[in-house]
Amino acid sequence: MTEKYDLKALKAALLKSDDHVLEVPMFGAKTFIRRLKASELQDNEDGMKDAIEAGDMNKAARLNVELLLSCFMTPDGKRIPPSALPSVDELLKAHDNPTLVEAISTVKRHAVGTLEDAEKN
Repeated sequence: MTEKYDLKALKAALLKSDDHVLEVPMFGAKTFIRRLKASELQDNEDGMKDAIEAGDMNKAARLNVELLLSCFMTPDGKRIPPSALPSVDELLKAHDNPTLVEAISTVKRHAVGTLEDAEKN
């Protein structure tokens, strides 16, 4: 007799989320970032496209910094509450564009798996 295939368990397994955390140096500190969910990355890309098409570079910068801040984790894989992090405005005032672009690029490369691949080689 064959075992019954549990479709509810399959659905639960398919929807179980895992925050893949990676240690990376950023802003001169040891930081831990999680891998973005596919929908988070797509929402950011859509928002960026809309902001750029509207000529609103301030909104584009803010969207990327918001995304960056949402990725910081504790070493044991817990999300850092926003109250423990700088605000978007504080981060924009503290760093130049190349520094922010590098940090945001790191987060986005990790989201698609290329950051770890690059570090292995």
